Amino acid sequence: MALDTTIGGTASDSYVTFAEFQAYWTARGVNMTQHGHDTSHEANLRSAAQYLDSFYRFVGMKQYQFQARAWPRLVNQLVDDWPIDPDTIPRAIKDAQMEMAYLIHEGATPFAAIDGLVKRKREKLDVIEEETEYFGGQGKPSYPSVATLLREYITGGPGKARMVRG
Repeated sequence: MALDTTIGGTASDSYVTFAEFQAYWTARGVNMTQHGHDTSHEANLRSAAQYLDSFYRFVGMKQYQFQARAWPRLVNQLVDDWPIDPDTIPRAIKDAQMEMAYLIHEGATPFAAIDGLVKRKREKLDVIEEETEYFGGQGKPSYPSVATLLREYITGGPGKARMVRG
């Protein structure tokens, strides 16, 4: 089933087309035709878009009341001293989706339960004893390549603080 990339559409399931995904990775020396089938990459792109929309709080508000994705948005904020066009998807959002789709392809599980973040587990059979140590943080994995791209488009989080002139 082809990706639906209609900007502001009620059934949109991706910010980027499969052709954009292939071109993005080809420009980086990765031949995606050798890394799985088109349908699996499309499924990864859908999951990546869902991940971005679910785990990040973006600036502004949705452009259309019933749009399926978080973007496009109405934003009063400037990025690099430029306004964000309300009828487009910023390049960084698209790039973040393609980065996340590749990470999912490589085994990342962004929707995993906390059990997927076990750092160390020790069990003892006699007089039953169990010890589990989890990775630190907010109970979810971190994807720096994605977070860096989204930095200018999110509210709150690491490196983001509202400054008010007194």
